Amino acid sequence: LQKYNAPPSQLFSAEDILLKKNQVTRKSYADSFIYHPTGVIVEFPEAGAVLKGSVAHFFPVNSENYIDPKENIQYSLGGQHGG
Repeated sequence: LQKYNAPPSQLFSAEDILLKKNQVTRKSYADSFIYHPTGVIVEFPEAGAVLKGSVAHFFPVNSENYIDPKENIQYSLGGQHGG
């Protein structure tokens, strides 16, 4: 398993916010985002640089070989993935 170093998150633009591209649920919004490539495992996902800040992590989904995106996040290299 090759170690993946995620890029830093990018803030949503004013236009993206107007278009609600940062909306995660009906009531919650992300401040920034990261697009991850197919097949990587993010060992320590960025959670936000400011107090109460949030980061949206985007993972490509292969409909032919579906893997739940929570399997792409891991807080250590041992044990289970996801939350």
